[in-house]
Amino acid sequence: MKKARRLLLKGLYNARDLGGFPTADGGVTKFGVFIRSEAPCDLPDEDIRALKDYGITASIDLRGSGEKNSRPSSLKGVMDYIEKPLFNEAAIYDDKDREASRGEGANPPVPKNGHMQDWGEQYKQMAEEARQWAIDMLDIAAGCDGGLLYHCTTGKDRTGLFSCYLLSVCGVAREDIAADYCISQIYLAPVYARMRSGKVDLGPPPGGADLPPMEESFFKTPPEAMLTLIDYLTEKYGSVVDYLRLIGVSEETMDKIREKFIDKV
Repeated sequence: MKKARRLLLKGLYNARDLGGFPTADGGVTKFGVFIRSEAPCDLPDEDIRALKDYGITASIDLRGSGEKNSRPSSLKGVMDYIEKPLFNEAAIYDDKDREASRGEGANPPVPKNGHMQDWGEQYKQMAEEARQWAIDMLDIAAGCDGGLLYHCTTGKDRTGLFSCYLLSVCGVAREDIAADYCISQIYLAPVYARMRSGKVDLGPPPGGADLPPMEESFFKTPPEAMLTLIDYLTEKYGSVVDYLRLIGVSEETMDKIREKFIDKV
């Protein structure tokens, strides 16, 4: 399969290569190094072969246990498979059904009565509360031999946060990071149709409550949400990279990522 921004596969709609972005030092991010996607579940054999042929040697699953149990990854057992959950998909549910889940990795309540979820605020909280997760993820990325595919359920929120870190380390502009983030809303249309119809099993909410209706804001990836996160980290810490340094990401880790991910043109 030819290296490209979007990977055209039968079982994935939101699989995207982070290659092709200009960097602050005059380079460009390489294709085939980091690939983001929605959950690679029930993939046909030809998709798995295509991903291997593309150079992907490892997969990071960012989903919680309920999500993974309901829809196991097709890449588990066929390549290196790493589990690094960030938060439970209960973020899509009405908060009256989520009070039992407000433990480790829980999120702020989703607004009720049709109010839009403020994803920018949620990403800010994720960044502040998941510092060790960020350190671990970037260490894995730096040490991975071959291409690395990472995903959550839809490939937009948890996956988007990590994409922001990777691209920021390489000096990609905030506008390009936001553009990469917001296109998920277009690519995921077929997935969202199945989710709305109940054809995608996300697993039970924590606490065993009945499955509540999804917030319509879950299906949105407005560029302002990612820009809010980047501007918050910039204002508070100096830059996204300065934030990563402060929380404990080593210069060695970031240098390794730049070395493998930036093509000095």
